[in-house]
Amino acid sequence: MADCRIVNQNVASSVTNIDNLATKYANAGTEFETAFKAAIAEMEGDSKDALIELFDKSYKEFVTSLEAGLPAMIKGMSSLLEGNRDNFEKVDAQIAESIRGGGQG
Repeated sequence: MADCRIVNQNVASSVTNIDNLATKYANAGTEFETAFKAAIAEMEGDSKDALIELFDKSYKEFVTSLEAGLPAMIKGMSSLLEGNRDNFEKVDAQIAESIRGGGQG
């Protein structure tokens, strides 16, 4: 079995950075949507409607959503790391408490 160790502050800092990246991805997705729709704003006809439908059905949520898209996936990794960091911290405290209690806790 491999040794298990984390550097609490490094993980906590990375969690914050990853959360910020998720927000940046969501903002970039919104900017992408704005740019895309501006590019086709003056188009007319069924092809414009088809482009809007395609974007709204297949791209919008994926690039902009902090609940279901790529930004959400990034945020999910942040949550996973934070959960593991928190578990390590709690287990370490429990082991220390057990040792201090003479192994009786």
